[in-house]
Amino acid sequence: MDEDEYRVYFLPFPGDINGGVRIDNDGFASIYINAYLSPKAAKEAFVHEIQHIKNNDFYNEKDITTAEREAS
Repeated sequence: MDEDEYRVYFLPFPGDINGGVRIDNDGFASIYINAYLSPKAAKEAFVHEIQHIKNNDFYNEKDITTAEREAS
């Protein structure tokens, strides 16, 4: 995955949400990382979200539990 295929945003998320991804209609990914995380935890969240993209989790039939386990 090339860096021109995604953009990373740091936002203050409530609770225990570490990150998330949104794929637009053109396939461009916006990766959201909790701004309250430590640098180490933010890196881990980023790698986790990239793995969801690499696993094609937004276009397959996997249930969320399986997708989360495989992205960890």
